[in-house]
Amino acid sequence: MSLYILEGLKPWVVQRVTAVYIALFLTYSLFCGLSVDVVSFEHWRSWLFHPFNSIAFGLFIVAVLFHAWVGMRDVILDYVHNIMLRMFVLALVVGVLVGCGLWVMRILLFSMVG
Repeated sequence: MSLYILEGLKPWVVQRVTAVYIALFLTYSLFCGLSVDVVSFEHWRSWLFHPFNSIAFGLFIVAVLFHAWVGMRDVILDYVHNIMLRMFVLALVVGVLVGCGLWVMRILLFSMVG
């Protein structure tokens, strides 16, 4: 078996594992949201900054970013044939995903402090 064949297995597994985690977290969040008597910002904030939920939400953001990276990478590798353009588009996607991750971290850190 060549290494080229194994190269596609790792992204496939990452895509499936992140999809399962995203679905489980969204189901958990929906259940928690529907089981609340009073909907308010204070309640939502206290729910989000509970240690378990903060860790779960952080993992959710990481899962969404990895899921998006694998999906976009596969589409770009399939449809962008020019090597220079492919590298540029991949770098652009990485920049956007890293920027989105940093933006979410900044919002969460400022929300915890303020």
